[in-house]
Amino acid sequence: MNSSVFGSDSQPGLTLLATGRQDCSDLHSWGPGVRPVYIIHYILRGQGFIEYHKKTFPVHTGESFLIYPYDTIRYYPDPGNPWEYTWVEFTGKEAASLLDQTVFSPAAPVCPAICPARLRQLFADLQPLDLYHQNRNEANGILRTLLGLYADYAPAPGLPDSPASSLLANAVFLIRSNFHHEYFHTEQLCQMLGVSRSTLYRAFQSELNISPGEFLLNFRIHQACRLLELGNSVKTAAVSCGFSDAFYFSRAFHRRMGVSPSDYRRQPQKQDAGSEYSRLVF
Repeated sequence: MNSSVFGSDSQPGLTLLATGRQDCSDLHSWGPGVRPVYIIHYILRGQGFIEYHKKTFPVHTGESFLIYPYDTIRYYPDPGNPWEYTWVEFTGKEAASLLDQTVFSPAAPVCPAICPARLRQLFADLQPLDLYHQNRNEANGILRTLLGLYADYAPAPGLPDSPASSLLANAVFLIRSNFHHEYFHTEQLCQMLGVSRSTLYRAFQSELNISPGEFLLNFRIHQACRLLELGNSVKTAAVSCGFSDAFYFSRAFHRRMGVSPSDYRRQPQKQDAGSEYSRLVF
């Protein structure tokens, strides 16, 4: 017998163990008791109550509640409007950290109603899958999507960042992820962030004393330098960094670096851009 099967080191990152659906018109209840795994219940209709940590929490249609491993809990339907719910049961080394990104907590195990159509669909997609054989990876992927949805639309409360800093961090992430697309410009960045150009401009000016357009151009030039230093051609560097016009790329590169791309490639000068944007993203 392989004893490692029973060791904690064998526990995978995230594994869906079971899923189901329960109509509690017969006033089915559970507990008090404990479960050895995490379980999220999503209320499809009706309402009910959970008793947890000596408190009673009402749970309504569209809301969810989380059961933590080895915590005593009791849950039961409202006799006047009994609930029907669906659930997922899961475990894994990553489970706690993924749930920490959501609004769920031992002090507040109920999540408010969010994205009803998408949540219902994800729970429904899991029902027919073979969790232990044919659809194991697919099921675990859907579970990650489900937890991601909770994290995106019901995130864990935290210390508020300044609006400008939070916006800047999101903008820098999108620039790093999209600079290689030639169609990616400031206007599209604003659309992706859901802000006006003036709002984005103020955020960059207040934090970096540079415009969003200048930041994007500098980022592209910096990445082009890296590619040239690795021996790539000028054309490859330009195309790979979102420049469709080779002449424009050469002019922009020369203005920023003081030499042409060809000269830089022949005599690489690994220069630090020397500005705050370099500290933020490189």
